[in-house]
Amino acid sequence: MFKFRHFPNCWKTARVQPILKPGKDPTHPVSYRPISLLPTLSKLGEKLILNRYLTHATKLRLPIPQQFGFTPQLSTTHQLLRVVEHINEGKNSNLATAAIFLDIAKAFDKEWIEGLIHKLIAYKFPQYIIEIIQSYLTNRHFTVLLKNSDSTPRKLQAGVPQGGILVPIIFVLYMNDIPQVRNIMISLYADDTAILSQGNTPDKAIVPLQNYLKI
Repeated sequence: MFKFRHFPNCWKTARVQPILKPGKDPTHPVSYRPISLLPTLSKLGEKLILNRYLTHATKLRLPIPQQFGFTPQLSTTHQLLRVVEHINEGKNSNLATAAIFLDIAKAFDKEWIEGLIHKLIAYKFPQYIIEIIQSYLTNRHFTVLLKNSDSTPRKLQAGVPQGGILVPIIFVLYMNDIPQVRNIMISLYADDTAILSQGNTPDKAIVPLQNYLKI
């Protein structure tokens, strides 16, 4: 696999099982989360690629410290505690805190593969890692499992498979160059983003956020 920098095509067909989101209307297609069931050999191949990727990501100091998503020993709870602590510190200093919370709708379904490859190149990952990740992400197919029957295979036109172990880890590169500004706190968990600023009054706390959104 690494010798030829190629992810086998027979491992790139996912069996998609739609899972109803809690509290959603089952008659609406958007109420379902598509979970990709991948071949066992595909998962083993992903793990080998991931180990190589993480080795180089660590050397390159990726991702940024503000990113807690898919990061060992970090969770949403840790990021939430970080945000709460920042707010409490401001309160103890008689400062108001303003915040903006952002989320990318259907982030994995809309993931821009060419943009991700560009990120790998820009961060100077070894060429063989770039090529094998590109091979993994392109020319993928899927079937849909409904009522114990599989649909005919279709080519994946956009996005990446949900269910693999590789995609979530490299996804955080998309958010890695989020602007960092003095006196603005950034908290990331994958694509979920909290941006906070503080000031002597609520109005003064909001101004830096308004300026940040213009960057």
